[in-house]
Amino acid sequence: MRNEKVVCFVINSLGGGGAERVFSRLINMLSNAQIDYKIVVVTLDKEEIKNPIIDSVEHIELDYNGSLLKSMFGLRKELEVLQPVLVVSFLTRSNVSSVFAGFRRIYPVIISERVNTSSHFGNGLKSIFKKSFTRFFYERASSLIAVSKGVKEDLSNFFDLKHKRIDVICNSYSFDELELKAQEYKVEFEKNSFIVCVGRFYKNKNHTLLIKSLAKAESTKKLVLLGDGPERANLEALVLKLELQDQVVFKGFIENPYPYIANSAGLISVSLAEGFPNVLAEALVLGKFVVSSDCQSGPSELLDSRVSLGVDKLQKAKYGILIPVNNVTETVAGIELFNDANLIEQYKTKIKPLKNSYSHEYFLSSFEKVIKEALNERKK
Repeated sequence: MRNEKVVCFVINSLGGGGAERVFSRLINMLSNAQIDYKIVVVTLDKEEIKNPIIDSVEHIELDYNGSLLKSMFGLRKELEVLQPVLVVSFLTRSNVSSVFAGFRRIYPVIISERVNTSSHFGNGLKSIFKKSFTRFFYERASSLIAVSKGVKEDLSNFFDLKHKRIDVICNSYSFDELELKAQEYKVEFEKNSFIVCVGRFYKNKNHTLLIKSLAKAESTKKLVLLGDGPERANLEALVLKLELQDQVVFKGFIENPYPYIANSAGLISVSLAEGFPNVLAEALVLGKFVVSSDCQSGPSELLDSRVSLGVDKLQKAKYGILIPVNNVTETVAGIELFNDANLIEQYKTKIKPLKNSYSHEYFLSSFEKVIKEALNERKK
Protein backbone atom coordinates (compact mmCIF):
# COMPACT_ATOMS: atom_id res chain seq x y z
CA MET A 1 0.00 0.00 0.00
CA ARG A 2 1.33 3.45 -0.95
CA ASN A 3 1.37 6.38 1.44
CA GLU A 4 1.76 9.10 -1.21
CA LYS A 5 -1.12 10.48 -3.24
CA VAL A 6 -0.92 8.95 -6.73
CA VAL A 7 -2.47 10.22 -9.95
CA CYS A 8 -2.22 7.54 -12.62
CA PHE A 9 -1.97 8.39 -16.32
CA VAL A 10 -2.79 5.60 -18.78
CA ILE A 11 -2.14 5.26 -22.52
CA ASN A 12 -1.68 2.35 -24.92
CA SER A 13 2.03 3.05 -25.48
CA LEU A 14 4.61 5.79 -25.89
CA GLY A 15 5.04 5.02 -29.59
CA GLY A 16 5.40 7.45 -32.46
CA GLY A 17 1.84 8.80 -32.76
CA GLY A 18 0.54 12.32 -32.21
CA ALA A 19 -1.55 11.41 -29.16
CA GLU A 20 1.51 9.76 -27.59
CA ARG A 21 3.55 12.91 -28.20
CA VAL A 22 0.93 15.09 -26.52
CA PHE A 23 0.63 12.64 -23.61
CA SER A 24 4.40 12.68 -23.03
CA ARG A 25 4.49 16.46 -23.22
CA LEU A 26 1.71 16.69 -20.63
CA ILE A 27 3.49 14.29 -18.25
CA ASN A 28 6.79 16.16 -18.57
CA MET A 29 5.13 19.54 -18.07
CA LEU A 30 3.15 18.37 -15.02
CA SER A 31 6.31 16.86 -13.54
CA ASN A 32 7.98 20.27 -13.65
CA ALA A 33 4.93 22.05 -12.23
CA GLN A 34 4.06 22.54 -8.58
CA ILE A 35 1.82 19.55 -7.89
CA ASP A 36 0.95 17.80 -4.63
CA TYR A 37 0.69 14.27 -6.03
CA LYS A 38 2.95 11.60 -7.49
CA ILE A 39 2.57 10.84 -11.20
CA VAL A 40 2.61 7.20 -12.28
CA VAL A 41 2.39 6.38 -16.00
CA VAL A 42 0.97 3.03 -17.10
CA THR A 43 1.30 1.91 -20.71
CA LEU A 44 -0.72 -1.11 -21.81
CA ASP A 45 1.63 -2.42 -24.52
CA LYS A 46 5.35 -3.04 -24.93
CA GLU A 47 6.31 -0.85 -27.86
CA GLU A 48 9.47 1.03 -28.74
CA ILE A 49 9.37 4.35 -26.93
CA LYS A 50 9.40 7.19 -29.44
CA ASN A 51 7.98 9.85 -27.09
CA PRO A 52 9.92 9.51 -23.83
CA ILE A 53 8.93 10.83 -20.42
CA ILE A 54 11.47 12.16 -17.93
CA ASP A 55 13.32 9.58 -15.84
CA SER A 56 11.94 10.80 -12.50
CA VAL A 57 8.41 9.68 -13.46
CA GLU A 58 7.52 6.10 -12.51
CA HIS A 59 6.59 4.16 -15.66
CA ILE A 60 4.88 0.78 -15.50
CA GLU A 61 4.99 -0.93 -18.89
CA LEU A 62 2.50 -3.75 -19.34
CA ASP A 63 2.47 -6.18 -22.26
CA TYR A 64 -1.05 -6.72 -23.61
CA ASN A 65 -0.21 -6.36 -27.32
CA GLY A 66 -3.41 -4.53 -28.26
CA SER A 67 -5.78 -6.90 -26.43
CA LEU A 68 -8.75 -5.06 -24.95
CA LEU A 69 -9.75 -7.80 -22.50
CA LYS A 70 -6.21 -8.27 -21.20
CA SER A 71 -5.90 -4.50 -20.88
CA MET A 72 -9.14 -4.20 -18.92
CA PHE A 73 -8.40 -6.93 -16.37
CA GLY A 74 -4.66 -6.32 -16.24
CA LEU A 75 -5.04 -2.60 -15.61
CA ARG A 76 -7.65 -3.26 -12.93
CA LYS A 77 -5.15 -5.50 -11.11
CA GLU A 78 -2.39 -2.91 -11.47
CA LEU A 79 -4.56 -0.09 -10.10
CA GLU A 80 -5.51 -2.21 -7.10
CA VAL A 81 -1.84 -2.08 -6.16
CA LEU A 82 -1.31 1.60 -7.06
CA GLN A 83 -4.48 2.79 -5.26
CA PRO A 84 -4.61 6.11 -7.14
CA VAL A 85 -6.72 9.12 -6.14
CA LEU A 86 -7.39 9.83 -9.82
CA VAL A 87 -6.92 8.15 -13.21
CA VAL A 88 -6.47 10.10 -16.45
CA SER A 89 -6.43 8.12 -19.71
CA PHE A 90 -5.78 8.81 -23.40
CA LEU A 91 -7.19 6.87 -26.39
CA THR A 92 -10.17 4.52 -26.62
CA ARG A 93 -8.73 1.21 -25.37
CA SER A 94 -7.06 2.92 -22.42
CA ASN A 95 -10.25 4.86 -21.73
CA VAL A 96 -12.45 1.74 -21.66
CA SER A 97 -9.89 -0.14 -19.56
CA SER A 98 -9.53 2.72 -17.08
CA VAL A 99 -13.27 3.08 -16.53
CA PHE A 100 -13.62 -0.70 -16.13
CA ALA A 101 -10.75 -0.75 -13.64
CA GLY A 102 -12.47 2.03 -11.69
CA PHE A 103 -15.78 0.22 -11.20
CA ARG A 104 -16.70 0.24 -7.49
CA ARG A 105 -13.62 2.28 -6.68
CA ILE A 106 -13.66 5.67 -4.98
CA TYR A 107 -11.34 7.44 -7.43
CA PRO A 108 -12.64 9.42 -10.43
CA VAL A 109 -11.64 8.54 -14.00
CA ILE A 110 -11.13 11.27 -16.60
CA ILE A 111 -10.94 9.98 -20.16
CA SER A 112 -9.46 11.91 -23.07
CA GLU A 113 -10.52 11.22 -26.65
CA ARG A 114 -7.96 12.23 -29.25
CA VAL A 115 -9.74 11.15 -32.46
CA ASN A 116 -13.11 11.43 -34.13
CA THR A 117 -14.45 8.23 -32.60
CA SER A 118 -17.44 7.61 -34.88
CA SER A 119 -15.17 7.36 -37.93
CA HIS A 120 -13.75 4.10 -36.54
CA PHE A 121 -17.16 2.41 -36.46
CA GLY A 122 -18.94 0.91 -39.47
CA ASN A 123 -22.61 0.04 -39.92
CA GLY A 124 -22.73 -3.74 -39.34
CA LEU A 125 -23.81 -5.67 -36.26
CA LYS A 126 -20.24 -5.82 -34.98
CA SER A 127 -19.95 -2.04 -35.18
CA ILE A 128 -23.29 -1.54 -33.42
CA PHE A 129 -22.04 -3.76 -30.59
CA LYS A 130 -18.71 -1.90 -30.40
CA LYS A 131 -20.53 1.43 -30.25
CA SER A 132 -22.83 0.24 -27.43
CA PHE A 133 -19.90 -1.34 -25.61
CA THR A 134 -17.80 1.83 -25.81
CA ARG A 135 -20.70 4.10 -24.85
CA PHE A 136 -21.41 1.93 -21.77
CA PHE A 137 -17.97 2.78 -20.41
CA TYR A 138 -17.75 6.39 -21.62
CA GLU A 139 -21.09 7.04 -19.93
CA ARG A 140 -19.54 5.97 -16.62
CA ALA A 141 -16.43 8.16 -16.80
CA SER A 142 -16.33 11.02 -14.30
CA SER A 143 -15.71 13.49 -17.11
CA LEU A 144 -14.32 13.61 -20.65
CA ILE A 145 -11.74 15.71 -22.44
CA ALA A 146 -11.98 16.22 -26.21
CA VAL A 147 -9.05 17.41 -28.28
CA SER A 148 -11.24 19.62 -30.49
CA LYS A 149 -14.74 21.02 -30.76
CA GLY A 150 -15.43 18.52 -33.53
CA VAL A 151 -14.45 15.59 -31.30
CA LYS A 152 -16.65 16.98 -28.50
CA GLU A 153 -19.57 17.25 -30.93
CA ASP A 154 -18.92 13.71 -32.15
CA LEU A 155 -18.84 12.30 -28.60
CA SER A 156 -22.05 14.14 -27.69
CA ASN A 157 -23.96 13.03 -30.75
CA PHE A 158 -22.55 9.63 -31.68
CA PHE A 159 -22.50 8.26 -28.14
CA ASP A 160 -25.45 10.38 -26.94
CA LEU A 161 -23.36 11.96 -24.18
CA LYS A 162 -24.84 15.45 -24.30
CA HIS A 163 -25.53 15.28 -20.55
CA LYS A 164 -21.87 14.54 -19.72
CA ARG A 165 -19.23 17.13 -18.92
CA ILE A 166 -16.86 17.33 -21.91
CA ASP A 167 -14.02 19.85 -21.76
CA VAL A 168 -12.18 20.85 -24.93
CA ILE A 169 -8.40 21.12 -24.53
CA CYS A 170 -6.54 21.55 -27.81
CA ASN A 171 -2.94 20.45 -28.23
CA SER A 172 -0.15 22.94 -27.69
CA TYR A 173 2.87 24.06 -29.69
CA SER A 174 5.80 26.43 -29.24
CA PHE A 175 7.04 28.38 -32.25
CA ASP A 176 10.47 28.86 -30.65
CA GLU A 177 10.85 25.12 -29.95
CA LEU A 178 9.69 24.12 -33.43
CA GLU A 179 11.94 26.70 -35.10
CA LEU A 180 14.97 25.42 -33.18
CA LYS A 181 14.17 21.81 -34.12
CA ALA A 182 13.67 22.86 -37.75
CA GLN A 183 17.30 24.03 -37.81
CA GLU A 184 18.86 20.91 -36.27
CA TYR A 185 19.98 19.39 -39.58
CA LYS A 186 19.92 20.01 -43.32
CA VAL A 187 17.62 17.99 -45.56
CA GLU A 188 18.86 16.46 -48.80
CA PHE A 189 16.29 18.22 -51.00
CA GLU A 190 16.35 21.75 -52.39
CA LYS A 191 14.09 24.15 -50.48
CA ASN A 192 10.48 24.19 -51.76
CA SER A 193 11.19 21.35 -54.19
CA PHE A 194 9.02 18.83 -52.38
CA ILE A 195 5.67 18.31 -50.66
CA VAL A 196 5.78 16.62 -47.27
CA CYS A 197 3.26 14.22 -45.75
CA VAL A 198 3.77 13.14 -42.13
CA GLY A 199 1.89 10.24 -40.56
CA ARG A 200 1.88 6.55 -39.77
CA PHE A 201 1.15 4.21 -42.67
CA TYR A 202 -2.33 3.15 -41.63
CA LYS A 203 -5.36 2.93 -43.92
CA ASN A 204 -6.97 5.79 -42.03
CA LYS A 205 -4.25 8.14 -43.28
CA ASN A 206 -5.24 7.31 -46.89
CA HIS A 207 -1.75 7.35 -48.42
CA THR A 208 -3.02 5.14 -51.24
CA LEU A 209 -5.32 7.88 -52.49
CA LEU A 210 -2.53 10.45 -52.16
CA ILE A 211 -0.12 8.41 -54.29
CA LYS A 212 -2.80 7.67 -56.92
CA SER A 213 -3.64 11.37 -57.05
CA LEU A 214 0.02 12.34 -57.45
CA ALA A 215 0.20 10.01 -60.47
CA LYS A 216 -2.54 12.07 -62.16
CA ALA A 217 -1.33 15.51 -61.07
CA GLU A 218 0.82 17.91 -63.09
CA SER A 219 3.53 18.34 -60.50
CA THR A 220 7.31 18.28 -60.70
CA LYS A 221 7.68 18.29 -56.92
CA LYS A 222 8.66 15.19 -55.03
CA LEU A 223 6.36 13.74 -52.40
CA VAL A 224 8.34 12.98 -49.23
CA LEU A 225 6.58 10.58 -46.86
CA LEU A 226 7.67 10.66 -43.21
CA GLY A 227 6.33 7.72 -41.23
CA ASP A 228 6.14 3.97 -41.02
CA GLY A 229 3.53 1.32 -40.38
CA PRO A 230 1.77 -1.82 -41.64
CA GLU A 231 0.78 -0.32 -45.01
CA ARG A 232 4.32 0.56 -46.06
CA ALA A 233 4.95 -2.52 -48.24
CA ASN A 234 1.64 -2.01 -50.07
CA LEU A 235 2.41 1.66 -50.64
CA GLU A 236 5.91 0.91 -51.95
CA ALA A 237 4.42 -1.65 -54.36
CA LEU A 238 1.87 0.93 -55.55
CA VAL A 239 4.64 3.47 -56.20
CA LEU A 240 6.48 0.90 -58.34
CA LYS A 241 3.29 -0.01 -60.20
CA LEU A 242 2.59 3.64 -61.01
CA GLU A 243 6.27 4.24 -61.88
CA LEU A 244 6.59 7.03 -59.33
CA GLN A 245 9.79 5.81 -57.69
CA ASP A 246 11.64 8.97 -58.79
CA GLN A 247 8.93 11.22 -57.34
CA VAL A 248 7.89 9.51 -54.07
CA VAL A 249 10.43 9.20 -51.26
CA PHE A 250 9.89 6.99 -48.21
CA LYS A 251 11.96 8.34 -45.32
CA GLY A 252 10.52 6.16 -42.56
CA PHE A 253 9.85 7.43 -39.06
CA ILE A 254 11.84 10.61 -38.37
CA GLU A 255 12.03 11.60 -34.72
CA ASN A 256 12.48 15.24 -35.70
CA PRO A 257 10.48 15.88 -38.90
CA TYR A 258 10.59 19.67 -38.65
CA PRO A 259 13.56 20.37 -40.97
CA TYR A 260 11.62 18.56 -43.70
CA ILE A 261 8.43 20.50 -42.93
CA ALA A 262 10.25 23.85 -42.78
CA ASN A 263 12.06 23.30 -46.10
CA SER A 264 9.11 21.89 -48.02
CA ALA A 265 6.79 23.72 -50.36
CA GLY A 266 4.12 22.76 -47.85
CA LEU A 267 2.32 19.90 -46.18
CA ILE A 268 -0.51 17.71 -47.41
CA SER A 269 -2.84 15.41 -45.46
CA VAL A 270 -5.64 13.29 -46.94
CA SER A 271 -6.76 11.45 -43.79
CA LEU A 272 -10.18 9.83 -43.54
CA ALA A 273 -10.46 10.98 -39.92
CA GLU A 274 -8.45 12.90 -37.34
CA GLY A 275 -8.94 14.38 -33.88
CA PHE A 276 -6.77 17.46 -33.79
CA PRO A 277 -3.96 16.77 -36.27
CA ASN A 278 -0.70 17.83 -34.63
CA VAL A 279 1.31 17.96 -37.81
CA LEU A 280 -1.13 20.38 -39.47
CA ALA A 281 -0.97 22.72 -36.49
CA GLU A 282 2.82 22.46 -36.33
CA ALA A 283 3.13 23.22 -40.04
CA LEU A 284 0.94 26.31 -39.58
CA VAL A 285 2.99 27.44 -36.56
CA LEU A 286 6.09 27.13 -38.77
CA GLY A 287 4.37 29.26 -41.42
CA LYS A 288 3.85 26.55 -44.03
CA PHE A 289 1.21 26.20 -46.72
CA VAL A 290 -1.21 23.35 -45.90
CA VAL A 291 -3.62 21.27 -48.01
CA SER A 292 -5.86 18.90 -46.03
CA SER A 293 -8.94 16.77 -46.40
CA ASP A 294 -11.93 18.24 -44.57
CA CYS A 295 -12.31 15.16 -42.41
CA GLN A 296 -13.77 14.87 -38.94
CA SER A 297 -12.28 16.40 -36.84
CA GLY A 298 -9.71 19.16 -36.60
CA PRO A 299 -8.49 20.26 -40.06
CA SER A 300 -11.35 22.72 -40.62
CA GLU A 301 -10.95 24.09 -37.07
CA LEU A 302 -7.29 24.77 -37.82
CA LEU A 303 -7.69 25.99 -41.40
CA ASP A 304 -11.09 27.72 -41.27
CA SER A 305 -11.93 28.28 -37.56
CA ARG A 306 -15.02 26.04 -37.67
CA VAL A 307 -16.18 22.49 -37.13
CA SER A 308 -16.11 20.44 -40.33
CA LEU A 309 -19.05 20.83 -42.71
CA GLY A 310 -17.64 18.30 -45.19
CA VAL A 311 -16.74 20.32 -48.31
CA ASP A 312 -17.70 18.75 -51.65
CA LYS A 313 -15.05 20.60 -53.68
CA LEU A 314 -11.70 22.27 -53.09
CA GLN A 315 -12.08 25.31 -50.85
CA LYS A 316 -9.60 28.10 -50.22
CA ALA A 317 -10.17 28.50 -46.49
CA LYS A 318 -8.81 31.19 -44.14
CA TYR A 319 -5.47 29.59 -43.40
CA GLY A 320 -5.11 26.78 -45.92
CA ILE A 321 -6.82 24.56 -48.48
CA LEU A 322 -9.60 22.11 -47.63
CA ILE A 323 -10.43 19.26 -50.02
CA PRO A 324 -13.21 16.64 -49.91
CA VAL A 325 -12.46 13.38 -48.15
CA ASN A 326 -11.45 10.46 -50.38
CA ASN A 327 -11.78 12.43 -53.62
CA VAL A 328 -9.05 11.83 -56.21
CA THR A 329 -10.05 14.68 -58.54
CA GLU A 330 -9.98 17.35 -55.84
CA THR A 331 -6.82 15.88 -54.29
CA VAL A 332 -5.14 16.22 -57.70
CA ALA A 333 -6.22 19.88 -57.73
CA GLY A 334 -4.85 20.32 -54.21
CA ILE A 335 -1.47 18.84 -55.19
CA GLU A 336 -1.25 21.14 -58.21
CA LEU A 337 -1.70 24.22 -55.97
CA PHE A 338 1.82 23.59 -54.65
CA ASN A 339 2.98 24.86 -58.07
CA ASP A 340 1.41 28.27 -57.38
CA ALA A 341 4.15 30.29 -55.63
CA ASN A 342 1.99 33.44 -55.42
CA LEU A 343 -0.84 31.60 -53.66
CA ILE A 344 1.59 30.03 -51.21
CA GLU A 345 3.06 33.45 -50.37
CA GLN A 346 -0.45 34.85 -49.80
CA TYR A 347 -1.18 32.10 -47.30
CA LYS A 348 2.16 32.54 -45.54
CA THR A 349 1.12 36.13 -44.80
CA LYS A 350 -2.31 35.01 -43.54
CA ILE A 351 -0.97 32.39 -41.16
CA LYS A 352 1.81 34.45 -39.53
CA PRO A 353 -0.41 35.44 -36.56
CA LEU A 354 -1.07 31.74 -35.77
CA LYS A 355 2.45 31.02 -34.54
CA ASN A 356 1.57 31.85 -30.92
CA SER A 357 -2.03 30.62 -30.93
CA TYR A 358 -1.54 27.30 -29.12
CA SER A 359 0.63 27.96 -26.07
CA HIS A 360 1.97 25.25 -23.76
CA GLU A 361 0.98 27.40 -20.79
CA TYR A 362 -2.71 27.38 -21.69
CA PHE A 363 -2.63 23.64 -22.42
CA LEU A 364 -1.02 22.86 -19.05
CA SER A 365 -3.27 25.17 -17.03
CA SER A 366 -6.36 23.66 -18.67
CA PHE A 367 -5.35 20.12 -17.68
CA GLU A 368 -4.33 21.27 -14.20
CA LYS A 369 -7.75 22.85 -13.74
CA VAL A 370 -9.63 19.68 -14.72
CA ILE A 371 -7.40 17.52 -12.49
CA LYS A 372 -7.76 19.88 -9.52
CA GLU A 373 -11.54 19.99 -9.86
CA ALA A 374 -11.71 16.18 -10.02
CA LEU A 375 -9.58 15.85 -6.88
CA ASN A 376 -11.66 18.47 -5.03
CA GLU A 377 -14.88 16.70 -6.05
CA ARG A 378 -13.48 13.44 -4.68
CA LYS A 379 -12.99 15.04 -1.25
CA LYS A 380 -16.66 16.01 -0.94
